[in-house]
Amino acid sequence: MYQLFFWQNWSKTEKLISVCILLILLFSLVFLGFYWYHGLDSVIHWDVLSELDEIPTVTNSFSDGQLKYTINGNAYLVKERFLASKMETNVGATYIFLGLFVIGINLLLSAFSALPRYWFLGGMVALAGVFITFRLENVFNITNQAGFLVAFAGFAGLAFYLNNFATKASFIKRFTGFLLLTIIAFWVIQSFSKISHPFLALASYGLLSAIVFTVLFVLLIAHEIVASLVWVVSNSGIKGKSSLNQFLIVSSIYLLNILLIFLERHQYIDWNILALSPMVLYIISTVLGIWGFRNVSEESDSFNFRTIGAWLYLGLAIIATATISLAFATGNDPLIDAFQSFIIGVHLVMGFAFFLYVILNFIQAMQKGLPIHRILYRPQFLELSLFRLGALVGIVTLFSLKNFYIYYQANAGYYNTIADFYKASNDLSYAEAFYKEATHNDIRNHKSNYALATLAMEGNDKNNTGAFLKNALEKNPSPYAYAGLSKVLQEKDMFFDALFTLQEGVRKFPANQQLLTNLAWLYEKTKVTDSTLFYLNKAKENCTDCDLADANLLAYRLKYAKADTLKNQAEEKNSISITLLANQSAKRINEISTATLKLGSDSALNVSQFALIYNHTTAATEKSLLSGKDLQKIQQKSANQGFYEDLEFAIASQNYYRENKIEGLKQLTILANDSTRKKQLYNQVVGMWYLQQGVFDKAIVHLTRAGDKASAEVLQKQDYVISIPEYQQAQAEELLKNARTKADFDKALSRSPLNPVLISKTLDFYNTKLNKPNEAYNLVFNALQVNDNSVELWKLYVLQSLKVGVENYAEEGLEKIRLLASATDYQAFLSTYQAQKALMEKSKVGFE
Repeated sequence: MYQLFFWQNWSKTEKLISVCILLILLFSLVFLGFYWYHGLDSVIHWDVLSELDEIPTVTNSFSDGQLKYTINGNAYLVKERFLASKMETNVGATYIFLGLFVIGINLLLSAFSALPRYWFLGGMVALAGVFITFRLENVFNITNQAGFLVAFAGFAGLAFYLNNFATKASFIKRFTGFLLLTIIAFWVIQSFSKISHPFLALASYGLLSAIVFTVLFVLLIAHEIVASLVWVVSNSGIKGKSSLNQFLIVSSIYLLNILLIFLERHQYIDWNILALSPMVLYIISTVLGIWGFRNVSEESDSFNFRTIGAWLYLGLAIIATATISLAFATGNDPLIDAFQSFIIGVHLVMGFAFFLYVILNFIQAMQKGLPIHRILYRPQFLELSLFRLGALVGIVTLFSLKNFYIYYQANAGYYNTIADFYKASNDLSYAEAFYKEATHNDIRNHKSNYALATLAMEGNDKNNTGAFLKNALEKNPSPYAYAGLSKVLQEKDMFFDALFTLQEGVRKFPANQQLLTNLAWLYEKTKVTDSTLFYLNKAKENCTDCDLADANLLAYRLKYAKADTLKNQAEEKNSISITLLANQSAKRINEISTATLKLGSDSALNVSQFALIYNHTTAATEKSLLSGKDLQKIQQKSANQGFYEDLEFAIASQNYYRENKIEGLKQLTILANDSTRKKQLYNQVVGMWYLQQGVFDKAIVHLTRAGDKASAEVLQKQDYVISIPEYQQAQAEELLKNARTKADFDKALSRSPLNPVLISKTLDFYNTKLNKPNEAYNLVFNALQVNDNSVELWKLYVLQSLKVGVENYAEEGLEKIRLLASATDYQAFLSTYQAQKALMEKSKVGFE
């Protein structure tokens, strides 16, 4: 019965086309499996909302030789939660469905065009029904049936010609003819259509006929599993030994399981049994039916399997599989439920009918151990058609117990599909009307209600959004609906209702990372930190996006001083997200390479990228991720205006710690004077920077502005008039210990650009060794821009001004010294100045 290849006697061409069609069927089964697995994720997805939080941190430390100081700053943490997206139309899957549907129709037409007259007429009636459901008048925006008549005339005319005048034509020629005609029809539709998505309209409206074909196919294959059990028992039995008991046992187990699945699906029992999915039954029956339908064709002599039966079966199989796949691909739960209920019910009734058929016709043969699988469709007493007819009555009776609810579910699924078409066409009023029509057939279906919530959301109608999402949770709840409803309630300031909604969602979906994460976020808003940590850990245990879970856990531990417990775990990760890197950079858990952040100078920063750049740049001990110029370009981009002030602080820190300390001091001094949001922080940091450079008077001013009176008082009590010069002298000697070249002096000066002793020695090197007095002048001029109260720097400036011949600048500097220095010190320097000036004038006269 079940020979692997049923085409041993077929021609090579027929075998090739058979393989191609079987591959299409296999593709449709993979198509079904893919969307069956992904479910609602095909039309709804999770968006991640990132939020910034601040924690205090230490950005640097230093000692002035007496005391050790720390520079306190801030670091940004990134906390992330999930938002359920709007429902989308799965246009790609709909087009795939249409392609498979058209192939299936062409296969059916090829088969019917070779059938006897009455079968042929029945096929043409079915073709007319298909074209009617396509609603071609909508595609061409006409008020008559011209589109239908032309299409039907074309395809029915070709079928009539093949059936009456080309009766000897092979299947390949017939199929090729219909396929070419289909291509022409598609070209006409594409060229003359009056709507934006004509093929989407064909697929959506044509779903009705596809559903009918699917029902017929499920009825056709529903007995195949029982038939395969007959084959297994009969084929493996011992001749002369009864196989009846084995068949009774395995068939009863199978039918009992189907019965339990049916009872549980229709809520007659609630045993929570581990049951087979209806889709598994469908796929198994479809595959088995390839050989089973061959046996029906050959043993009953209905029609030739080679020329007709194979293509008839494969066409129906492809259409049915594609139709069920579309239901899953679009999240169309009423249609999914209808198909699954129908598959279970039909497999139960038809399977039992076939079981009776086998027992009543072959009980004696089975008792004798005869191989009845060879004559399974040649009954001795009662024809299979009688049992099929009885099964149909049983199926109708079975579904009538639920008032034919399955019919209304199928209707709702059909209207949902049409609504999806109008939504994709941006005709939202029609989309809303059809979604509401779907709810009239199945008021609690998830697809319609979530889609209506999406439309309400686009109109900023929070009341209807919440109402529709609540309806979506009634029968087939989803994590997306729980998250969406919670968000709406938060926006309406119904905080505890939002919390209770998420708690209910977690009870329903205890392993859903998204709901657990959002619930933890809400608990943190209420300052219930124990519950926050509990749900963050649960989200980590059930994570699908584990970097996000790690990042949230790390943010929590850093925020509440529990960072050490996650340090080792974080260090073990090799490839981690920017968000996790940003949170790690807040406490320097991992060393981060420049290659980690792939960012152009004109990039719009997201929250995580900003936090990573900020945390890394404002810490003195970290390597630079971006240069100061790159940071300025990023800062100037309009999309980054929300980070402007923080980036200004980062640029100042980049300059001070890594590139140009004087420029960094200038920038942060200006920012500290201008900022209103973080004035205290900026004054605190720049005050410490001045103190680190030995400018204790400005340090006191900025620390006082920052409210750090304790540090200011300590500085005022210290005898810095004596200690600072001694410290600067020792520092200069240390930095210039092995200095021989310009690079050595420049490197030393970059570390302490305001040290007068270091500047004096560097000026001397520039003047005497390099003979570059102008560059030496610039060095002391730059230092005075941020420390214009230093008498020592003014003295160096005045003398260097004389060297470069700008006496007016020297005189201005001398006046500044008179105001800043004591009278004795001023007179002592005045003598030096006059002597230097006389020497310069004498040299000038001698030169002339």
